[in-house]
Amino acid sequence: MKRIRIGPVLLIAGFVLLVASYTLLMAYYVQMPGKLEGADFLTYYSVGRVARADGLSRVYDLDLEAAAQAETAGVPLGTLQILPPNHPPFLYPLLGLLAGLDYRGAYFGYVLLLVILVAAGLPGLYRALRENGWPRAPVWVVLVGVLLFEPFFFSVLKGQDSAVLLLGGLLWFSGLARNDDRLAGLGLSLTLIRPQIAILLAAPFLFRRRKVFWWFCVGALALGAYSLFQAGWTGAKDYLHILIISAGGTGYGLAEAAMFNFTGLVLRLAPRLDLGLVHALGWGLFAAALVSLCVLWGFSKTIHYRHIVLAVTLSLFAAPHLHYHDLAMLVVPLIGLGLVGVLTGRLTIQRAAALPMLVSVVLLFSEWWDPARFTIPYLLMAVLVLLTWLAEKHGAFAFIAWRHRKG
Repeated sequence: MKRIRIGPVLLIAGFVLLVASYTLLMAYYVQMPGKLEGADFLTYYSVGRVARADGLSRVYDLDLEAAAQAETAGVPLGTLQILPPNHPPFLYPLLGLLAGLDYRGAYFGYVLLLVILVAAGLPGLYRALRENGWPRAPVWVVLVGVLLFEPFFFSVLKGQDSAVLLLGGLLWFSGLARNDDRLAGLGLSLTLIRPQIAILLAAPFLFRRRKVFWWFCVGALALGAYSLFQAGWTGAKDYLHILIISAGGTGYGLAEAAMFNFTGLVLRLAPRLDLGLVHALGWGLFAAALVSLCVLWGFSKTIHYRHIVLAVTLSLFAAPHLHYHDLAMLVVPLIGLGLVGVLTGRLTIQRAAALPMLVSVVLLFSEWWDPARFTIPYLLMAVLVLLTWLAEKHGAFAFIAWRHRKG
């Protein structure tokens, strides 16, 4: 009698569980009266409405946004109740097109757009893993795991634009793994959709593998020119005003105590602590993280997988503003951990490939219990860094895929 292999069975069970859960959650979200209308997509749809009616230069006008959101939600909204459009206008022209549809039609069109964006980063990842000697089947498991990664699903469910951040992260990682500094730098520039994360990821490359940093600058200048062309000087001024509001952390649906960064952790552990002090500590950690990564890059002879895992997890934890949907970026260090585990002989390729899907199942279950919901992501960040550094430090030649090719 042929023995049943438990690994593939568990993998298929995890896949079925995630797909079934996501389908039910999406159905609930869409059918529950008022649920979808109160989602983060309200901000993006309102941006599209303002862009169609008043032009892209006015999308950061909070009075126009408040009126558009109130009209869509069907209830009057106070100034501090609106959700401010506090992201660069990378997708806003497409939102203007989608806003020609009714709210729900635009939502489904936006969901499709987000999935396509992340899928665009998968061919590079496929090639990077294949060049590391992975067979096709495990590589496809990784790609499916990326698309089913639980924080990414929730970003799509709520209509957030974390797909752009994840696309940039995937291109950056793929470029580094393939020694393609141009792809790495240009991919990294897409993470400017979250500037606070992009700064922490990009600045260290000024001190090691400098070509990545210069290509990041090229991409950043192109995106900056594109954004300025779309929003104009008036829109740029209004955008800076919104960034100042976001840095204040109060009102406008910012909900800092629900964030998954250092600031959110402190506010949950010490809710009576002075908010100004919390912000000072948060920005202090941000500065310390920036300096530490730059120093680490400067003293390192080469950039290993462990550097990338550390940079991503630290950038998420130290970012002054970070909600759950941006944890979609954690799939990048998960893949890095898998590669290290295989290179050091601590993981089989099959087990390494299953990591994104396995973690998604754990995160999905943690959603239903608040103590776990606000604990598991922090534990995941710590474990990713610890395991990767221990494995690579004591493993042989785990950095081989990161070496520059001679000549």
